[in-house]
Amino acid sequence: MEIISATAELLGVNCYAVASEANAGDGPRPCILIDAGLDAGPDLEAALADLRWRPVAVLLTHGHPDHILGLPSYAGRWRVPVYIGAADHYRLVDPAATLSEQLAPLLGEFVRGWEAPEAQTVADAARLELAGLEISATTAPGHTEGSTLYDVHDPAAAEGPADVVFTGDVLFAGSIGRTDLPGSDPSAMQATLAAIRARQQPGGLPVLPGHGPASTLGHELQANPFF
Repeated sequence: MEIISATAELLGVNCYAVASEANAGDGPRPCILIDAGLDAGPDLEAALADLRWRPVAVLLTHGHPDHILGLPSYAGRWRVPVYIGAADHYRLVDPAATLSEQLAPLLGEFVRGWEAPEAQTVADAARLELAGLEISATTAPGHTEGSTLYDVHDPAAAEGPADVVFTGDVLFAGSIGRTDLPGSDPSAMQATLAAIRARQQPGGLPVLPGHGPASTLGHELQANPFF
């Protein structure tokens, strides 16, 4: 598996592109995109053009505006399907209505005139096969109702990692997502963290969050004070 990333200047959202090693070759290489920060599109587009990667889908970890505002830009470039957790779909329809009082002054101007993109909803335990990758979705409420973890497996991995998990704003290196925003739920977050703690997965599993540096599952279970 090969992964590239670009960080949006607006609130530092990490946006990723992921490709299977099975598709390495001379022709355009299919890939998936994870999240759509407002101004990450041009950087991603340049990197994808250099690599000759071709997006086939965008997977959203949740529906907060900082993670979706780049969708119009993505759609104009690549015209690919969008996936989002079922309980967060309403956030795509009217992101302005979901802003907290704190974030409204910062993000309000960006959601004016918003046209909701068509999106396919992802249920808990859904499995997708895209771009030669096997993707398992896990609903992980707490930060938002429909926050979703995406476990991505590359059956053709030889040099890069075979497995990673994209955690959005659920789990960060050394921290977790806020639970004081509209639609968030501290109790649900605790249940989500308990479920992550109970996962039967290798400690070295890379954790790629929506903000900040990468980590591993084992490190977070040992060092993250929220576990």
